[in-house]
Amino acid sequence: MGMNKTVLITGASGFLGTWVAEVFTRKGYKLIGIDLRAPDKPQLWDRFATSSLESVDLDHLLMDCQLFAVCHLAGGASVASSVNDPFGDFSSLLPGTVRLAIYLMRAQPKARLVLFSSAAVYGNPQQLPITETTPILPISPYGIHKAGAEFLLENYSRAFGLNVTIFRIFSVYGPGLRKQLIYDVSQRALKASAEGKSEIMLFGTGNESRDFIYVEDLCEATHILLESESKTNFSVYNMASGIESTVADVANNLIRHLNIDIKIKFNGEVPKGDPINWRADITKLFELGFTPKYTIDKGLEKIADWAKME
Repeated sequence: MGMNKTVLITGASGFLGTWVAEVFTRKGYKLIGIDLRAPDKPQLWDRFATSSLESVDLDHLLMDCQLFAVCHLAGGASVASSVNDPFGDFSSLLPGTVRLAIYLMRAQPKARLVLFSSAAVYGNPQQLPITETTPILPISPYGIHKAGAEFLLENYSRAFGLNVTIFRIFSVYGPGLRKQLIYDVSQRALKASAEGKSEIMLFGTGNESRDFIYVEDLCEATHILLESESKTNFSVYNMASGIESTVADVANNLIRHLNIDIKIKFNGEVPKGDPINWRADITKLFELGFTPKYTIDKGLEKIADWAKME
């Protein structure tokens, strides 16, 4: 358990930052947050800076603190947004990542830095499952910039001994995430049903696949890893369930849990920067003792209950 260990979370007011904070609070960690937005749940935080990572006074914020770990979630979180504004996506991640790494090397050399990266760094892999040694060939600015942050931290670790762990997160979902496929389907389907319509149209063919992980499982995996012994200064983990699900199956399963009569159709157009098929090899997570608790069906049931209350 946390036992009052102190964890810094960047991007702390976002979907993942809030979930990590809630789970870590229950486990006894003391939390310090940084985000441009004030937190929705200020009671979770021991300290909080409403600032960008590029401009926050880290020495003042972390005065008299011995950090156990840093969960670095700051940065863009959308492939589509990165395609529309590549420089904005770059600026939201890379400068702050370097500033954070330099601070840790100088003032908190014992802290473990966990970069919440993305499976987008893999692009469209040639074979499944995707292991941590699968070539890095991103196809979107978002994936390119995540790969850039990984490269920077890997080399800071190699050259200066910074303790770095990379999480390559696949398709995380859960209550509170108000974007991406599952949320989009739930809201559009509920709206269509209320308006008496019989179908909604989605991008792609429906045969595209993802490896979905429920957000609470991701938080638990993060906790397990932080409490495990760090055998090297640099490590990489796929963060997923290890199960491949097609977009069509997920969308139709969600409709079933919403208990509405809506048909799903696909327009055959895959958005720029989107991969086709994903399935992760999570052997390394299993070796730490992690087992996902949520099946995709159980997770979608949770989403349906939440979506009806939105």
